[in-house]
Order: sequence, then structure tokens, then C-alpha cells
Amino acid sequence: MEVIMDNTYLEMLYDLAKELNTADDIPGMLDTVINHLPKMLGAHYCSLFIRNPSSGELEMKAHNHLDIGEDPFIHVGSDQESIMNLVLARNASIIIKDIEEEIGVQNKDKYDTKSFMCILIKHAGTIQGVLNLADKPSGGFTKDDMIIASTISELLGALLARTSINTL
Repeated sequence: MEVIMDNTYLEMLYDLAKELNTADDIPGMLDTVINHLPKMLGAHYCSLFIRNPSSGELEMKAHNHLDIGEDPFIHVGSDQESIMNLVLARNASIIIKDIEEEIGVQNKDKYDTKSFMCILIKHAGTIQGVLNLADKPSGGFTKDDMIIASTISELLGALLARTSINTL
């Protein structure tokens, strides 16, 4: 059997799990994910959107983008052109090496690279949200990166299924 991940990845995943276990509350857990996960994977940006059960729209609940601030009302409607809506429509997570060539979406100036990874957060087949990672230099995201991010997304799916969106 081929070994895909080395022990460094597994150690970093374990460190993230320990941090999650010591977070004081759910917003603290979400902040842990968006701050720790991009460092693990070598990405610059991470954001977490939760699907509002009433409107169906994705609402940003955590991010590490310094230029966004603390606006609690950032959301993505189903009619907007976005990678997240593409992922929702396909019902599949994706890795993008070049957002302009592969998807046809203009890259934003704040990004140094065109790499992007969008991971669905699900529980029992129901989409709970989306975890985005962006701007990874040196070749973009890999299958190993997707496995790590998907593992975290599975845990987030279990957590979010047991939580009201109003408490986030």
C-alpha cells in the first residue's frame, strides 16, 4: 500500500485536533480551524461559510482575511457567481490550480496565486457549509491537502449538525 501522507501531516492534524478540544466555545473552534488549517497546508487564506437553513444562503462565520473585518453579514446567495455555488451545484469538493483558466472567475488582486480549494461540509449527506482555502504558493493544493481539509470538514459537519446557526 502506498503511503500518501507523511508523519508531519499527521502530527499537524493531531495538533489541530488538540487545539479544537481546548477551544472554549463553537466560535472559538471555528476560529481555530481558519487560523490553524491554512498554516498546516501552506495557504494564506481560509474562510468558513455555513448554510442558513431558512434562506439556503451561505453565511460567513469565520475567516482569516485581514481586509474583510468583522462584518457579520457577508453571505453568498444562490444566484451569485462563485466557486462555492459551483461546488454546491456539483455536490463535490474541488481543487483549482488556476481559478481563471479552470473556472473562468477573475482572480482578486489580494491573492498572490490562483490556487483555491473548496471543501463541502456535510452531515449525513446534507450540506452544512463550505470550507474555503486560497492562495497556496509552490504548486497549489494537493490531494493530501484535500484529505486533511476534508477530515476537518467531516468533524465540522458533525459539530454543525448539533448546533443552531444562531449560536455561531
